[in-house]
Amino acid sequence: MLIGVYHRSDPFESVGRNRIDALIAEAERQGIELCFFGVNGIDTERGTVTALHAHNGQLHQRETPYPDVVLNESPELSSTRPEQEKVLRTQVPFAVHLIGNKESVTTYLQTEYAEFLLPTEKLESPAAAENMLKLYGDIILKPSDGRRGGGIVRVKTEAGSRYRFEESSGASRLKDLRELRKSLRSLIAKQTYLVQPYLPTLTAQNEPVDYRVHIQRDGSGEFQVTRTYARVGRPGGFVSNLGAGGRSPDLEETLRSLYGNEADAMRIKLEQTALRLAEAVNRPYPFLCNELGIDLLMNEQGRIYFLEANASPETRDHEELRAVRIFHFCRHLHEVRSALVRNRRSIGMLVAEKDEDFRLHDAMAFASAAHETDFFWFRPVDAAYDSPLIRATGFQGGRWAAQYRRLPDVVYDRLKERGLRRSEKAYARLQGIPNTHSRPAGSFNKVKAYEMLAGDPAVEPHLIPYMALDSAERALEFIAAHGQTVIKPSGGTKGSAIIVVQKEGEHYRVDDPVYSHMLGAEQLSALLAGLAESKDMVLQKFIDSVTPEGLPFHIRVHLIRDAEGVFRIIGHMPYISTQQRHKVVNHHSNLRAFTQWHWFLPYQFPGREEEMDAKIDRFAYAVAARIEERLEHRLWEIGLDLGIEQDGSIWLYEANMNKVGVINRELEASALLVPSCIRLMNPTP
Repeated sequence: MLIGVYHRSDPFESVGRNRIDALIAEAERQGIELCFFGVNGIDTERGTVTALHAHNGQLHQRETPYPDVVLNESPELSSTRPEQEKVLRTQVPFAVHLIGNKESVTTYLQTEYAEFLLPTEKLESPAAAENMLKLYGDIILKPSDGRRGGGIVRVKTEAGSRYRFEESSGASRLKDLRELRKSLRSLIAKQTYLVQPYLPTLTAQNEPVDYRVHIQRDGSGEFQVTRTYARVGRPGGFVSNLGAGGRSPDLEETLRSLYGNEADAMRIKLEQTALRLAEAVNRPYPFLCNELGIDLLMNEQGRIYFLEANASPETRDHEELRAVRIFHFCRHLHEVRSALVRNRRSIGMLVAEKDEDFRLHDAMAFASAAHETDFFWFRPVDAAYDSPLIRATGFQGGRWAAQYRRLPDVVYDRLKERGLRRSEKAYARLQGIPNTHSRPAGSFNKVKAYEMLAGDPAVEPHLIPYMALDSAERALEFIAAHGQTVIKPSGGTKGSAIIVVQKEGEHYRVDDPVYSHMLGAEQLSALLAGLAESKDMVLQKFIDSVTPEGLPFHIRVHLIRDAEGVFRIIGHMPYISTQQRHKVVNHHSNLRAFTQWHWFLPYQFPGREEEMDAKIDRFAYAVAARIEERLEHRLWEIGLDLGIEQDGSIWLYEANMNKVGVINRELEASALLVPSCIRLMNPTP
């Protein structure tokens, strides 16, 4: 295996000599061929690099094909990368990646890991610092892009309305409020600063102490702790970074001096917390961080606070340890790319950025394993990233874990955003891989669905009277002709933005999912005119689909293609509003319930269970057949929402061919989806 150590200019000028020596020595121990090159050594036309190769203590220049993995020490922002490097990234896995600044990392952690975060605000004006001074009396100002303790400022309230203004360089001055505000404005003008309370843990010698946990991915792509060490600042100081004059005493002795017999437990607590935070820090990015330096503060009671995360942490005192694991991870990248690991056929599920179908993930993984097939899920940002590998989430060791994978053999498309600009690059990357969905996003709505289904004698009698909302006058005529009317967006909204209109005497009752209003004819006309101008809306006759107690309900019938390419019903899900007034069952403000189909049938249609079951199935299959006949693009799932009146009349609310939900049908769905996806890998002639 050939690993190329790369830097735009010259690795020997940009990477510390201690690190280079450690890499050369460890490469020899692991039997890895190592070379060093800059951007001028990349020949994209020939697919080669001209590099210095390390061998027996000597460096020899020669031209070779691209290395198997690139160890890009000191990576750059994507916007500044030279074109040759960008081409190389599409062909060869790069091991090192940058993460966001302190502000972006802290903001992301705020949702799930707030317990570990110090109160933090962006210093946009002196007022932010003044407010925090009033609360805590002692604060720290740190650059969002700062490194090694540079640029950090401490501000402390002192007697006589004075403020101690201390810089990490050692300068210290007393200022009044006017002078403080001037200094704060000067900081803000230079760069982005964050403000936090200063809550130090101090040694017996009045030295601030915190901890760096250096974490690296191992030969399986898993995060492991490489080294944990204490960082202790000077007495009376407030910065502990080694680059700012701090020192690193023995970890065990430091912990024993602070926590006595609890020292070992505190070390374990620090490392376990750092591993959790490392996974969280890496989660938003479309790559795996090969290493992270997680900086933690631990107070006298053992409470841990997250300070910051560094993607290329300083390792001057343990370069040899770092080199061991970084080559293990590089070997892992090579093995994944060359299919030496995970070489079974694979199904990749493309999901939305905030996908929450967790039970479907589990079901798809178990069903795939039963068919001797790997399964993983990934986001559009993962697919859009320039690399021969893709960051994915796979089931490993009894849990879901981020890992690198080769592109899948088939894509189960839950995202369904083909043609949208935000997902354009992801679909381009997946071009040529069989996909369960080929229809452009946004190419379908309720009106188009009704127009497509019209004309089929098995379907048309069940289409609710409707019209596109194009004018207030025509809308009022529709309401007069059909009575109670539903007005909703023609595109999918999951029950949002829906209103129900009914004439009562000289007025009209207008119910939205939360409130009820009484409007005069002129007021309603103005509302309808505004809706006609601002949104793509549709009117439908209201269907009185209610239980014997008057609770509104609808039935979701879910169809999926099987291994033979034929649509099959996997389930009927009755959704029931718990309140008579809430006509829109699936709105987020409505407490809805669902039940088993075989429980609902005898309750709703006593003595007619088999008749209604067969009638609904016939209709669902007729709709699927009509869609197959009229739709040119491939799709794998259909969700039909049906209303059923007391006399058994079936009405189609809508045919959903976009993001069809699978709640409580995950196992049934995966049992069909996995074999049908496998069939796509090897289509029959």
